[in-house]
Amino acid sequence: MGKPLLIIVNGLPGAGKTTLARRLAADVQLPVFSRDGMYETLYDALECQSNGLSPLIGPATFTLLYYVASSVLAAGQSLIVEGFFGRPELRSAEFLHLQHASDFEPFQILCKADGRVLLERFLARVGAVERHVGHRNSDLEWIEQNKERLLQGRLTPLALDGQVIEIDTTTPHSSDYADLLQRVHAALLNALTN
Repeated sequence: MGKPLLIIVNGLPGAGKTTLARRLAADVQLPVFSRDGMYETLYDALECQSNGLSPLIGPATFTLLYYVASSVLAAGQSLIVEGFFGRPELRSAEFLHLQHASDFEPFQILCKADGRVLLERFLARVGAVERHVGHRNSDLEWIEQNKERLLQGRLTPLALDGQVIEIDTTTPHSSDYADLLQRVHAALLNALTN
């Protein structure tokens, strides 16, 4: 029996990671775990809106994401994790540690888009009603410090073995989703047989 596949959907804020990860999860019938989803769950569970934001919530979110991924991988199951893994050296080291503990085949999907489009998307969602309250203050702080980074439009892939596929999400028709889906199916099949 082969190794499970860990599909990592990465990219800058506003790059369409969550939308892509959810669509892919439905099409290949894999669980998907979102870094932002875990952050929001912890924010609510710790009642941060009333008690104040813990400075440890960010690091705790990544630790929880890796714990959940490790549990699923230990059962021999493939899965999708999605998030902004924007510190490539640190996040690469964390994924390598996870890979050492729970052997898996990495498969990176790096979402990118025109930087001006990312900036527009980011600013539009800052004040959006559907945006979780836990992100509102941190969004404003983040954009002040990272506007130029966002305008670059893409991240550096994580330093992991395995395939890296870049997906342009500037428009709904910028990328070939059918091709991506075919590649993911092939990688899942290959992971099962090797």
